[in-house]
Amino acid sequence: MSTHSIALLVLLALTVFWGVGGYNRLMRLKNSIADAFNGVDFQFKDRHDLLLKLTEAAGEYLHHEPSTLTALMQARSDSSTAQDAVRARPSHAKLIQELMDAEQQLNDKLDKLWAASTHNLSMLADPKIRELAQQLITTQSKLAFGCQSFNASVGLFNAARRQFPTLLIARLFGFSAAANLVIGQDNV
Repeated sequence: MSTHSIALLVLLALTVFWGVGGYNRLMRLKNSIADAFNGVDFQFKDRHDLLLKLTEAAGEYLHHEPSTLTALMQARSDSSTAQDAVRARPSHAKLIQELMDAEQQLNDKLDKLWAASTHNLSMLADPKIRELAQQLITTQSKLAFGCQSFNASVGLFNAARRQFPTLLIARLFGFSAAANLVIGQDNV
């Protein structure tokens, strides 16, 4: 074997090892996005459970406004469906956007519930309602913290994806950009 052939084989081997290393790095970063979403996912579930309890408790006071309660439960269901889709593919930007849209609708419906409750002072004085509202505030804070962790993982993945020569591997294997998760605050 000539020196030229050996040099070509070494260059080819280095290129293959570099490609495998770049692919593995992108996969590791993509998996870290999924791991970070697990913490956010738990907070979403907790929030949705609290909203169910809140709707049940508020139903005793807002029986004259069934559409408000129904709309909140539908928005909760839509958000849960979007959450399930993201759980399967947490680095998919379109699914993250759909989850953010569903959460915004849920926040809007929750705002309407609180607006309807302003006319019902006995509801606002109910210790169960007050406790659920406080738990929602706490859960929202935990959710915001989880989103920060998720977004940090997204930032690392997207930065690695844009770097040359990893950019070539990302394009070759279809690693598309991931999206940040931004959830609005409840008006609890």
